[in-house]
Amino acid sequence: MKSDYDYQFPWRPIFEVYAITGWLGGAGLAHFTSRWSGLPREPFDWLMTACEVMACWRLSPAISLWYRKRRLRQFRFQYLDAEKLVAMVERNPEALWFGWGFDWVQKHAQLAYEILKRDVSTLIPSDHQRMGSAWIHGLEVSESDIRQPLQHTAGHTLLVGTTGAGKTRAFDVLVTQAVLRGEAVIIIDPKGDKDLMVCAKRACALAKRPDRFVYFHPAFPEDSVRLDPLHNFNRPSEIASRISAISPSESSNDPFKAFGQKSLDNVIQGLMVIEERPTLVKLRRYLEGGPSTLVIQALERYFDNNLGHWRQEARLYLKNAKDIDSKAVGLVRFYREVVQYQLPNLDLEGLLSLFEHDRAHFSKMVASLIPIMNMLTSGSLGPLLSPNPHDVDDLRPITNTGHIIEKAQVAYIGLDSLSDGMVGSAIGSILLADLAAVAGDRYNYGVSDRPVNVFVDEAAEVINDPFIQVLNKGRGAKIRLFIATQTFADFAARTGSQDKARQVLGNVNNLIALRIMDSETQQYITDNLPKTRLKYIMRTQGVATSATNPTVFSGNVGERLMEEEGDLFAPQLLGQLPDLHYIAKLSGGRIVKGRLPILRSEFDRQRDRQGAGS
Repeated sequence: MKSDYDYQFPWRPIFEVYAITGWLGGAGLAHFTSRWSGLPREPFDWLMTACEVMACWRLSPAISLWYRKRRLRQFRFQYLDAEKLVAMVERNPEALWFGWGFDWVQKHAQLAYEILKRDVSTLIPSDHQRMGSAWIHGLEVSESDIRQPLQHTAGHTLLVGTTGAGKTRAFDVLVTQAVLRGEAVIIIDPKGDKDLMVCAKRACALAKRPDRFVYFHPAFPEDSVRLDPLHNFNRPSEIASRISAISPSESSNDPFKAFGQKSLDNVIQGLMVIEERPTLVKLRRYLEGGPSTLVIQALERYFDNNLGHWRQEARLYLKNAKDIDSKAVGLVRFYREVVQYQLPNLDLEGLLSLFEHDRAHFSKMVASLIPIMNMLTSGSLGPLLSPNPHDVDDLRPITNTGHIIEKAQVAYIGLDSLSDGMVGSAIGSILLADLAAVAGDRYNYGVSDRPVNVFVDEAAEVINDPFIQVLNKGRGAKIRLFIATQTFADFAARTGSQDKARQVLGNVNNLIALRIMDSETQQYITDNLPKTRLKYIMRTQGVATSATNPTVFSGNVGERLMEEEGDLFAPQLLGQLPDLHYIAKLSGGRIVKGRLPILRSEFDRQRDRQGAGS
């Protein structure tokens, strides 16, 4: 296609072969004729030269078309030594490398259109042993490294792909580069994919800092760090919000959920009075067993700090105190009748109202909150998510998202959602809420300018309002989010709202689509790509006769070059992408067709040898 008017079918048979054969045959015939005929040799030499020139002239387009067709059946899996990726990052630390590929433009859409409207098997032999159609990437005769300025990733990145399409390998490439740049990395993996954990561990080894790796997994508590999801907050009310957000509710105005959040907030305010850090275990204890002990501690601490010698005056109210509950009742009466008029404290009064609430009614109102609190604090999860720094028998390290970010650690957080989806989802949601608090700190106070890379696989499993807030405000806090999902419908199903699902999609500047089987997701992606103009030949023919003289007739045959508007990347092609192949819309409107490698390193080879030996 040399111009708009010089349109040719690019996948035609290589007719030049016949012309080259004819010209070479003519040159051979001229050679033998000049040798055996006895005629003068010079005219035959000129004839042979002319034939060879014509053959060479025909050879160039023949080779070009043969090479283009040959490219259609290449591109199998490609391995890349991770050590080479280390060298790439060192040479260009301000760019993100994302495999090999090319900018997808109108000519590639035209070439794909020409293949799709014909029988593909006539061009490419069918190969049922491999997944997808490699010819999509073969439409370009050359490829180069795909790089994106690192600052553009601050707008967050969404990976979409069906199971086995290559999301884990894509995360591997991205995680390794982030670790090599010395940045903090947090990986939240609902499935607990062992491969993703090994990738993170290998990246730390490549960076020569294996001590940066942090591991958390509920199914392997003996190997996990203890992780406090309530450690970071700007206001105590945030903790109540993030816990109530994971409790089931029938609507956004659920009175049970609102009451549960209020009760949590009251308990947390009481813990603040006695200067104790809230944990899930403490909150469960005071909600399920009653806040009597906390009321006593909070009132005594408040009286000691503000009243001095109050015990003599309160003796009258405590004379009938025979147990904890009656002592709490006496101290509450003392506060209500004596202290409240002199030194009122609103934080305390919320806790006291909770204590005075009818116990039977209170139990019914927090019935939806207690089960999820029990799940997060029962068995091995109790010390894992509510670490006690004073427990000398538990030597597992204690950490939190703020500490991970500050020390530029690489944290792999498996949620084990396959074993217990509800608990896994709750852990992921509450950790993302904790991350939102850290983001708020960084955004408001500029606590640290170190970039943070957060990778969330199967993001629909853990999405919540704080997660959407991180998407909205993460750029100012220098948090880069890389989220992966299988379909866009997953977000709508999880949030229960198409609007919230679109809110997630609207906050993502980079979209990377691997193989996608869901037609709605395919359509959404291609609709967000620009349209293009596609050429085609319209052939016409007709016959006309005269009504007065039937023996007179005329006919016509014609061709017209036409154009129509079409998709830059056809939706059905998204379902035909091979493993590790992708189409990407990067910030700035750049459309890229690329493919990813499988990273391998000496770390993997040693692990394979150990596995074979065992």
